[in-house]
Amino acid sequence: MLWQALAAAGLAGGVSPAGVVLAGVVAAAAVLAGLMVVIAGTRDVSILGGSVGRRVFWALLVMGGGTVGWALGSLVDAAEPWLTNDPLVTSLLGGVPFALAAALFVRGWWVSVTAVGLIVAMLVATVVVLRREPPDDLEARLAANNVQRETSYAVAVPGYQPNAGRDYGNGLGGASFFPMHPDPEPPARYVTITVSDRLAPGEQLCGQPTAQDSQLASGDCTIEPNGLVYRHNPPLHGYQVPFARFFVTVAGTPTVGQDLLRAAALSLRPASADEMGGDREDAGLFVAATIPGYTGRMTEAPPGMRYDPVDRTDSGGDTGFTMEVTYADGNDICLAATECKPEGADLTYVRLRMLGPSNPETHGYVVRRGRVNVSVTGALRVDRTLLRQAALDARPATDDELRRALPPPRRQYSRIDRLRERLRERLRSF
Repeated sequence: MLWQALAAAGLAGGVSPAGVVLAGVVAAAAVLAGLMVVIAGTRDVSILGGSVGRRVFWALLVMGGGTVGWALGSLVDAAEPWLTNDPLVTSLLGGVPFALAAALFVRGWWVSVTAVGLIVAMLVATVVVLRREPPDDLEARLAANNVQRETSYAVAVPGYQPNAGRDYGNGLGGASFFPMHPDPEPPARYVTITVSDRLAPGEQLCGQPTAQDSQLASGDCTIEPNGLVYRHNPPLHGYQVPFARFFVTVAGTPTVGQDLLRAAALSLRPASADEMGGDREDAGLFVAATIPGYTGRMTEAPPGMRYDPVDRTDSGGDTGFTMEVTYADGNDICLAATECKPEGADLTYVRLRMLGPSNPETHGYVVRRGRVNVSVTGALRVDRTLLRQAALDARPATDDELRRALPPPRRQYSRIDRLRERLRERLRSF
């Protein structure tokens, strides 16, 4: 009971290390004194009871052997806490190792042999308990990480590696993938049309006033025979054109040809309702153009239109892809798609529209697997065949893969827990 109280004080953390050491010295002296009283009263039945020196030796052996047995028993009780509901029983059983150590020195071979047998049995039980794997915590891991087993799929794609968020090991992943050796990002290629109803005071290029907040407010300029003023600076080039009561700026990246920008500037017209996504009160602020090979979409800030290549393979997205598994009930896979083409009973190619000006268009495949849909999508730069094969190869993740990918729930480990884990690891290595 002294050892138990001392351990509780040391593990509580409220006692200083010096206080624990002092208490340990006092407790050891008290235990040794108590054992000396015991051996003094029972020296006739002990093989070490003949002299004071032998009795001190007996007390030290019993205290040392009993303490080792008590410590191992405490670890076992921490691993299998079926005794801790009754502190009295726990305290009484904590004295058993001391009694067995004392029984080793009792006269009569049958007592010593019985004590040895019981000690061996207790050591074997201790090893078995400490080596035993903890209960399966997979369900706890799934719950802690908000993951459904039914929607947990894995796939491996040559040349790609999964991100750390859902890495199952051996190249298998269940979420986002990125290339091991990514290709360089191609230069952006797009055209913007912005509208302003004011001019910037005192700003002009080649005698042409500059619209307020224009993207072509600085740089060089050239007056063309048709009266247009060609403006160019390092990031953009294009034209500024009066249109009704507005000033319209047609600007493109350096990869867009000047001829195409000139043709766009000469073909300016009011944006249609379809181009703006429906009737709007501010429809006059949206001006469109005819740009072959490009598709336009409305932008809100600043008001205008942005045109990107129809194939969208030059910019707007890397070469990674994402796998997502959702329940199929009530999920219309074609709802947000600009293209939705079945390629078999359970396989569908989808091309998804952009949700905002900075989000690239994506494409990929959706495969129906029982109650779930497995969707593998990437930017238009990602090979369509690769996405198709990845969707077909995806399979449910195994329990071992989920354990590798999902961290265990957070829990507070006591010092006994950490010591028990270290002992368990040592015992597994033998």
